[in-house]
Amino acid sequence: MQAALQQDSNRRTAERFDVVLPVVAGSGPASRQGSSSNVSEGGACIELDGPAPKVGESIAVRFAVPGTDETVEVQAEVRWAQSGPRSTCGVMFRRGHHRLVALLVAGVLGGAAGTANAAANTTVPTFDPDGDVVMNMDAGSERPDQQRITEAFSRQYDAIDACVVDSKGDKDRTLEGEAHVSVLLNPKGATPLGVNTELPGGSKKDRELRECLRSAVATADYPSYDGPPVVVEFAFELDPGFEEVPDEA
Repeated sequence: MQAALQQDSNRRTAERFDVVLPVVAGSGPASRQGSSSNVSEGGACIELDGPAPKVGESIAVRFAVPGTDETVEVQAEVRWAQSGPRSTCGVMFRRGHHRLVALLVAGVLGGAAGTANAAANTTVPTFDPDGDVVMNMDAGSERPDQQRITEAFSRQYDAIDACVVDSKGDKDRTLEGEAHVSVLLNPKGATPLGVNTELPGGSKKDRELRECLRSAVATADYPSYDGPPVVVEFAFELDPGFEEVPDEA
């Protein structure tokens, strides 16, 4: 049984996530403490103690990473501002935000097990696609539901995207081609018995990306069924890019 999944060239969108993180924002000694109210691929809305920075001003925004002692600094431009005892402003990211987005998607939002780099530590093994599978003679003849498998895999795209963003680093760099994934399903459901990943061109150089993708795929909530282990395969464009989604009025 093979479940082939092909996504269009604009799989990812610049979705805005409601996530509160401590921040320090400003320029030099004028930096002030505050918090984010939402974050996206393109920018964030932040609240700060004291007056708001000026519209058009370039500022540094340091985001605290939940569960760690580290921060991620992003260069941004102030696009709008509202002053008050606790001011609010919207900023557009310029540099340094890809690691932040990867950490948020993979860690805070639960898209993967930990950060994109931590995802490389998966304990799910690879498997020999030509090898013999040890059958349980008590198992039934049921086959897993293809739609449920596809839905489980699709829910991992945030984690997959986090792996890609963390791997390429530079937004202007594009990872061409399709990735191919084979999953040896566990009849008991959840964690599969094995996951194989092939990157475009058969390259074996980027081990971290390959292992990160394996972990993202392995953490999907695959359905259980009464039958033997089954291999399902997926193909998807590795780096389809982003499509901006306008804010609702």
